[in-house]
Amino acid sequence: MCRLLAYAAPHATTVSEVIGEMRSDAFQHMTTVHSDGWGTAWLAAGPGEPTPEVESLRISTPGQDDPVLTTILRDTPSPARLVHLRLATDSHKRTMTNTHPFIAEGIAFAHNGTISPTSRFHRLLEPSSFAGVSGDTDSELYFALVRQYARRLGSLGRGLVEAVGVLREVFPTASLNATLMSENELLVVRASSTAHVTVDTFAEYGVDVDLLPIDHNDDYYRMKMLRRADGTTVFASSGIDQDDWQEVPDDTVTRIDLRTLDFAQRSVLAAGTGEAVEADERAAEAVEAAAGEPFAGVGAQAGGAAYADPVSLEEHRARRAS
Repeated sequence: MCRLLAYAAPHATTVSEVIGEMRSDAFQHMTTVHSDGWGTAWLAAGPGEPTPEVESLRISTPGQDDPVLTTILRDTPSPARLVHLRLATDSHKRTMTNTHPFIAEGIAFAHNGTISPTSRFHRLLEPSSFAGVSGDTDSELYFALVRQYARRLGSLGRGLVEAVGVLREVFPTASLNATLMSENELLVVRASSTAHVTVDTFAEYGVDVDLLPIDHNDDYYRMKMLRRADGTTVFASSGIDQDDWQEVPDDTVTRIDLRTLDFAQRSVLAAGTGEAVEADERAAEAVEAAAGEPFAGVGAQAGGAAYADPVSLEEHRARRAS
């Protein structure tokens, strides 16, 4: 149970500039509840380096009064960034190793949700994928599965769609909301239609319910996005004012190309159809074939929902002007 924020822009900018100072301050204030550490990943290129790389910072202490987090949000520009505020669940300890975002193979990953029981991952992950897991969170296992499929399918986006489809079968009530970033793309998962949170949920974790931010109820796993005419696109969990934002459809993966800012969205409901994985009984079966290209398909159908076609920045501007 955490908070996610991610953006991509045509130039280096800050969280505060993208969503406004009041929303940025409200996002940081949520660390009064999500007080088990925070982390961020961003794109940066060193002097003379033509290609930016994913950099990261993880802090395992609360961020409410942390001047470093304030500086990150207000004064540290990057063309793309994700931020994660952690509320540790179950027995997952507050340690640096367990703090998001996790970084591996040039990819940053942050998750919002609980995936249980984690013993089922033993049937899904290859030994080589387990070898790359250093902490004890469900989220890091989720990330390992994404990378396993990405290597198999030759694409981070395709691997993510396939992994989310498999996990939805194996963990039908889990929230799989996540943000991922590589040097080329920003990926956002909203897959939480069967996961529910109430005020009592926070009370069970020892949270003072009088301190809960807005929408920390059954809207907790909702994600919204805002896309501007210049291609700047921001995604965030609930808890800040998002009245003028658009809701991200559930059970989708959204992709932003960090070079062109082109936008595409894919349903995850078709993933895993090559070899459907049935929860406990067939979780050991690996899905060997992707269900087509994950970010294309004019009018393609999955579970009755059409995939959104990729939209170029030029087309997006034209639509807004019309």
